Amino acid sequence: MTQSPHHIQNLQTTTEHSPTAILAGLGRHPTQTPLQILQTHIIPSSDPNPLLALQSLLDHHPNNHPDNHWLLTLSYNLAPTIEPSINQSVQASTTTFPHIIAQRCTPISSPQSSHPAHWSIDPTKLNLIPKSNYIAMVNRALDYIAAGDIYQVNLTHPITLPFQGSAQSLANHLFNNTKPAQGSFTYFDEGKTRHAIISLSPETFLTYDSKTNSLTTEPMKGTSPATDDPQILYHSKKDRAELNMIIDLMRNDLARVSTPASVTVTNPRQITTHHNSVHQATATIKSTLKPNTNLTQILQATFPPGSITGAPKIRAMQIINQLESTPRGPYCGSTIALSPDNSFNASVNIRTLHIQGSPDPKSPDAFKAATLTYHTGAGIVADSNPEQEWQETLTKAAILEPTLNITLPIH
Repeated sequence: MTQSPHHIQNLQTTTEHSPTAILAGLGRHPTQTPLQILQTHIIPSSDPNPLLALQSLLDHHPNNHPDNHWLLTLSYNLAPTIEPSINQSVQASTTTFPHIIAQRCTPISSPQSSHPAHWSIDPTKLNLIPKSNYIAMVNRALDYIAAGDIYQVNLTHPITLPFQGSAQSLANHLFNNTKPAQGSFTYFDEGKTRHAIISLSPETFLTYDSKTNSLTTEPMKGTSPATDDPQILYHSKKDRAELNMIIDLMRNDLARVSTPASVTVTNPRQITTHHNSVHQATATIKSTLKPNTNLTQILQATFPPGSITGAPKIRAMQIINQLESTPRGPYCGSTIALSPDNSFNASVNIRTLHIQGSPDPKSPDAFKAATLTYHTGAGIVADSNPEQEWQETLTKAAILEPTLNITLPIH
């Protein structure tokens, strides 16, 4: 192991077969695109200025080869390093999950496998918090809303299962079953712990086109089962108000790095159905980036995505830290596909599985024993019904049921 600038861990590949990541929609790839991971750099949770470290890394390793890309995984828990007041007056959840995983990659025709791809879970050991705990969190959030602290807050809870075997095999099953619009898969080792991140995200955080210098965000707010009439969601006053709040938040975030008067809501609301699982309401906001603005400056102004925090953003994140007992880690962070021309596509890491545990030395993506964690959440506003918000979180998690052979307590 060598040291990169700012003490970034530079983990060289030591496995017999080169590890591979997968873009399954992320980066506007219509089909699953395997990437050979050339190098993995870890910016740890102890780094006080991870965005500075990331920029130093990108400057030190210019992405000027036409076939090379960066795949960047940002933890939600990066947020307090951008805005330290998030952790003031609360006992924030702590995590050792790295702030940023930066992987230099190149596209390949197909991934190699060093052993038969298989995976297993025990569905009888499905674990989620008691419904009463989540309802209590929602009621506490409603108190904050009534007091005028916030207008909206996104509250989440984890679902866990034991896991063994190939994370890439599980990722392939999930990608085939869900067809995510912004999906991705990657993995890395940190010390004796292996991590794999499978994102089935439907949501775009940011897209930057270097040719037009345009920046786009597409926040989602409002969810209903795909079996419902989409017009019900479209005409829901609660869900419309929820999205409008996040539109205002994201307009303000984009304005910090955009030329004056260029921030425009090009589509205030449309209903999209995601592979027969859920309907969701999405808005589109575009702007023109200020000259000489780099990726980390954009992230400094906009991260984390407003759709998974609430509004006002900083106070909402303080309340999230107070009410949620489990760190989010990669969930609600972002995965970014950065091209050689500095264009990028960044997802919101919702519908994202995080597997962590002991490595299986037979394959760089496999686990001897691990825990699979899947967070799910809902946006809480003044007229939220706690029972319905709980059910919304389970509806969003139902995407896992066919592949994992689990049954969630959805009414």
